[in-house]
Amino acid sequence: MSYSINKTEARLLARADLTIFNETQALMKQIITDAGNGLYETTVSDGTEMTESTPTITITGSVANPTITATPTVILGGVTVTLGTTGLSLNAVIADINDAAIAGVVASKNAANNLVLTYTAPAATTWTFVVGAGTANADLGLTSATSTATNPTSVDYFNCWQGNSTSRPKTDQMNQVILYFQQLGYTIDRLKNTTTGKTLKWSISY
Repeated sequence: MSYSINKTEARLLARADLTIFNETQALMKQIITDAGNGLYETTVSDGTEMTESTPTITITGSVANPTITATPTVILGGVTVTLGTTGLSLNAVIADINDAAIAGVVASKNAANNLVLTYTAPAATTWTFVVGAGTANADLGLTSATSTATNPTSVDYFNCWQGNSTSRPKTDQMNQVILYFQQLGYTIDRLKNTTTGKTLKWSISY
């Protein structure tokens, strides 16, 4: 006996993923928060798969269990941090970097005891992070270079919406988000996030 499904069933099966659910729930959570604060409109420009505008860049040092001598420096995002003020171990290096409170930068270590720098890029037209020529680079296994974030999926959604690329699943997912809120009585629009120039934002009024 053969097995088949019709067009409607196939479309429903294709939509049986978490993308639409997660997007609508994130937007609804923000609506509830904003409405509770007396607002009549909600704008979401970051923090969801379709709107992500602050991607992360991860840089991992190539030296395991590094130690430093004296008080060398690292230069992260144009900020010079003097190390060795609390110790010479990797844990001390991590503490010194985090204590410097560089915007968007968090230092940690992985299971192999390599230094890990995680940078959350601000919403901007270019998502980059620069490691300068600090005197501790060799000890920590860092390279002086500019790193660029991989485009988040939100850029693909924006390009589909703008007609710069074609993806039936992404187009359908966005349409389902719009339909969901329209059926609940909301007015919902996609707008260009002018800060990034390559992602969208949702504007929902009620």
